[in-house]
Formats: sequence, C-alpha cells, structure tokens
Amino acid sequence: MSTPLQPTWLSARSDDATPLRLARWGDGDRDVLLVHGLAEHAGRYNHVATALVEAGWRVTLVELRGHGKSGGRRGHCVAWHRYVEDVQAAAGTIGKPFAILAHSMGGLVSLDALREPLTPPCRALALSNPLLGLAFEAPAWKVKMSTGLSRLLPWLPVPSGLDTTFLSHDAEVVRAYEADPLVFSSVTPRWFTESQAAMARVNGDPGRYALPMRLMVSTGDKICDHQAALRLYEGWTAEKTLKVYPDLYHEIFNEPEKATILADLVAWLDKVWAPTA
Repeated sequence: MSTPLQPTWLSARSDDATPLRLARWGDGDRDVLLVHGLAEHAGRYNHVATALVEAGWRVTLVELRGHGKSGGRRGHCVAWHRYVEDVQAAAGTIGKPFAILAHSMGGLVSLDALREPLTPPCRALALSNPLLGLAFEAPAWKVKMSTGLSRLLPWLPVPSGLDTTFLSHDAEVVRAYEADPLVFSSVTPRWFTESQAAMARVNGDPGRYALPMRLMVSTGDKICDHQAALRLYEGWTAEKTLKVYPDLYHEIFNEPEKATILADLVAWLDKVWAPTA
C-alpha cells in the first residue's frame, strides 16, 4: 500500500456547542464522511483515507464527542442523539452530497443519523462490522449495574471489557492500539443504555432506509455480532451489496488483507456513485 497521507485538521461545533476535531484528506470532487468506532480517532484511518484519495475521493473524518481531540467526556454521551448531531455538524462542512463509510460504533451512529434528513444529503452508505449487537454476552450483573447507574451516576467510567487481541490478526496493529494515548478502555453507564436504545431503534426498522448500502462483515468478529448486521441487510429494501470475509477479526481495514478489502470498497463506491455523478 502507499505511504499513508496525513490530514488537514478542521474544527466544527456540534448543536450543543461541543467542539469537534475533523480530519480531511485530499481534494477530490467526490466526498466520503468517515465515522470511526468506539475509542478511536482520526490517526487510525490515515491508510483508509489514502486509498480513497488515490481513487479521487475527498475524505472527512469527524472525531465524535469524547473521542480523539474533540470535546466531551471519554466514552460518555448524555444522549445518543448527541453523536447524531456531531455527524450532522460534520456533514455541514462538506457542502455537497457525500457517501458515509462507518465502522463498528460509527455504523450505529450513522444508521441512527440517517433516520433523519442530513444536509447535504448522504447518497450511499458503507458499513464495516457495525455495532448492531454484541458478539459476546455481557455479564448480567454488569448489565443490571449499568442500567441502574445510568440514572444515578451516568458519567462513571466502567471498563469496556474489550479484548484487544480480537481487533486484528496483525500483532503490530494490536500493540499500536494498546499503546495509543488517544485510545481509551472504558465507557459510562449512560453510554451503555443509550447504545442499547439506539440498537433497538435501528434494528427495529431496517426498511426505512432509501439509499444504497454495502455491508462488510467478518465471521471471525468476536466484538460485534455479524448475525445482527446480516439481519439488518435482509430487511434493507433499497439497493444493497453484501461482502462476508470469513474468519477475519473486527477491524477489517487493519487485517493483513486490507489492501484487497479497500480496493473492493473503492470499486463499490465508484460504481454506486457513477449513475448520477
């Protein structure tokens, strides 16, 4: 793969005035808004953006509140809709129709955002192992505790329990993640209950979406439930494309096969954009 490009840094404010940091790569005439996963930041996506820029796309990534160098408490949201408002603010910086590429938690945020009109409009959606369910069963005591604390101490940090070895088969990716000072390992009780409510909304009405969607899931994902994503795909009534990667872990763009995966993604974006470009 090519040497990853470095972004230009932008800033925006969400609806409640929370400051957001945005990264932008390239100057192509077609736009992608990239929405990251839990505990991530722009620096983990330089290689993804580079593949898109080399294909003629301009890429904008929004560091959601509580992530990267955006404002807000780490791993916390008062209401899930605040993330939606972050996406809306980022869309406003693009200025013309765009596609969304979203990974993990970013997929849940993007799907929830697309339940409302975006300005400018989103014309296509690509999802990488979206958070529509967990691939493991959270301990009952932890669920009960988080539900209660969501009302009493909504901001209290609770270890997420993420097993980093299941992010990628590339050990260097895992080591870099564990050493990354912008990555965090806790969420709050309110984040937990709000994410559960968002999953219920999105999973409960997959037929409401009216734009082309590419779903990329890996059967080896031990973090997000790929079966839940497949159920969303089955209920999607607009144009759709499914790509299943056998045995890969959660971060498909950080697996050894990433060059092929990114090339397939670019080919889909080019195809889906062409009819009305």
